[in-house]
Amino acid sequence: MKLQEYFQAYDFEEIFPYVGLMFPKGRKLREPFQAAYGLLLAMTPVPSKKQIHYQLMEDPDSGEMFFGADDSNFNGPWEVLLGKNVRKDGKVQLTNEEIVANCLVNVILIGRHPKAFEKEYARIVR
Repeated sequence: MKLQEYFQAYDFEEIFPYVGLMFPKGRKLREPFQAAYGLLLAMTPVPSKKQIHYQLMEDPDSGEMFFGADDSNFNGPWEVLLGKNVRKDGKVQLTNEEIVANCLVNVILIGRHPKAFEKEYARIVR
């Protein structure tokens, strides 16, 4: 399923609690995250052959294992990220809501946002 389809399948209110768990600072930043979600839903995706791949990964600093997608999967303009297919290995124990929230956080923090989001982005990263 394409990232855009994941975003379309859930209301912001359904995933925002997971955003706060993954990015604790985000709990106090509902408005900019909601603005990003609205922008992402309104954008036209650019088809992409690349994917966002959720798998079992190792933290290079601690050696701990976790489920996630490599940061490089989120390197690109938002429109291109929306056109990527989201793939989850069978052993990944994340709900769809957790994946959507994780994608939202990574799209905002890693992806190249549109100029219309510059003010909200500044609030998130300061």
